Amino acid sequence: MTRMTTKSQDGLLGLTLVALLVTLGGDLLGMTLLVAVGVTSFSLALIGLLALMTVSLVVGVSRTSGPDMHDPLLADRTYL
Repeated sequence: MTRMTTKSQDGLLGLTLVALLVTLGGDLLGMTLLVAVGVTSFSLALIGLLALMTVSLVVGVSRTSGPDMHDPLLADRTYL
C-alpha cells in the first residue's frame, strides 16, 4: 500500500495545527507575544508544507511513465 503523504508532510501538518492552537490560546489569554509567535510559526509551517507538497507532486509526476504502449498483437491474446 502506498502512502499519500510523507513523514515530513505529516510533521509539518502537525506543527501547523499546533501553531494554530497556540495562536488561539494566546488570543484567549490576551498574550500578544504568544499570538505573534503562533502566527509566525503557523505561516512558516504552512509555507513549508505547501512547498514540500509541490516538490512531492513534481517528483511523483516525473516518475510516472508515459501512456501504456502495449503491442496490439500481444494485447489481443487471451490467456486461459
